[in-house]
Amino acid sequence: MAAIASTYRTDLERLVRELRRAARTIRAGTLAERDATRRMLVAAVQHDLEPQARVDAQGLEALHVWTSTLRSADVGDVDLLQELLYGIDALVRVHLWRETGLPLTPPEPRPAGDV
Repeated sequence: MAAIASTYRTDLERLVRELRRAARTIRAGTLAERDATRRMLVAAVQHDLEPQARVDAQGLEALHVWTSTLRSADVGDVDLLQELLYGIDALVRVHLWRETGLPLTPPEPRPAGDV
């Protein structure tokens, strides 16, 4: 596995946290908030993650398909938004593993009341 810059790794880890948070909370948002979240996350994946990848071309192709679907998804369809966000979260986690060679770990349980 190719080594990546620590700042890129930090950016990917931040993106993973934001995707997970958005997937958990998307149902509570207004239509405008859902749209803003969707736009921000699509931009983060397509502009920050995709151009920097070095070894995971197949993962990037999958991310592109899923983020394109998220970009055009109806913000009123919260089931679809949530599925896409969790899917993109998983794809980014695997991408991080492939790019860094770091162990692939599942999300930790959250303390009660933590969002």
